[in-house]
Amino acid sequence: MSDYRITRYTPHDRQAVVQFQEMLWQGGPQGNSSYLDWKFAHNPYLGDRYVTLAWEESELVGMLGVFGSSWEVDGHGKVMLPCLADTVVAPAHRGGPLFGLMLEWLIDRLHADGVPWLLDFGDQPAGPAMLMNGWTAVGPWPVAGAERGAPAKPQVAWEDLEAVRGSRSGAVIRPLATSSPELPKLASKLATRGSVRVVRDEEYFGCRAANPLARYFHLVADSNGTVGYLIAHRTSVDTDDGPTPTTIVECEAVDDDIWCDLIEAALATVPGKVVTMWVRDLPPSRIHGIESLGLSLTEPTGRLSQDIHLPKLVMRSTGVLDGHASPLTTLSSPSVWDMRGVSGRGWR
Repeated sequence: MSDYRITRYTPHDRQAVVQFQEMLWQGGPQGNSSYLDWKFAHNPYLGDRYVTLAWEESELVGMLGVFGSSWEVDGHGKVMLPCLADTVVAPAHRGGPLFGLMLEWLIDRLHADGVPWLLDFGDQPAGPAMLMNGWTAVGPWPVAGAERGAPAKPQVAWEDLEAVRGSRSGAVIRPLATSSPELPKLASKLATRGSVRVVRDEEYFGCRAANPLARYFHLVADSNGTVGYLIAHRTSVDTDDGPTPTTIVECEAVDDDIWCDLIEAALATVPGKVVTMWVRDLPPSRIHGIESLGLSLTEPTGRLSQDIHLPKLVMRSTGVLDGHASPLTTLSSPSVWDMRGVSGRGWR
């Protein structure tokens, strides 16, 4: 077995990471460098101190990206929880112990720093093995999707597209170039489902919109003020007619009619052959609404081999909370989570 050296990321490793992550990010030297800064160094909740690298002599052969996320937990307040992302193992080292060695090294560091949980919203190929090694699954949960011919590419910028009036609500739906303070303000006023929810403030919206390898498409609904919004994501390293789906990462509104009008407007305007969205925390009325718009639901079957492509959260306790009474000990229960505003695509 190879003798691996596992380290935390430092600026000295920048060039090696930029080259190594081309396997995943595909943004070229400049794009990968900007993405590295955005995702980790400039993360407003954590920084890059838990990004983990594995070396064989002087060659980089593995990486675990770790970025910070901010959550509100009833009875506790705000808490930063690190999320695993951008996992890459060099082809010659796959199928061996390296991924597990990096994970355990990272868990030990988090425990030493008093961080209670490590989250992973990604689609790790090693997911089944993780569940057999102390990880807990929340999910999988259903998704909705629509396949269509790629819409004609507009001749104007997204924000210059004409506003439309919702057929159900009468609200005026218009595109925005990027986020605005009205969006987090509206999100803060809406009812929540669980006792754990992502913090959706201006910092969160602004940080997400700054992703250098993503394109975000914002729609806002107006009726005597902002009454709804939708945000869709598409990677910037794929063409509009490429295979990557366009993902609706957030859609919020004060009532069902406005919400459905936003989804309908997005289906008519966003690029991509496939549009998809998480539907875990939607009420039955909105599930019915998206089905009436032609989106098809894919439900979990309960069989791991068939559900592996569906979204889920897997999480690992670091042991910090063992033997302690804390609201944070409940996070392994699926019922406490409100995943609105959270999407694997939205954090890529």
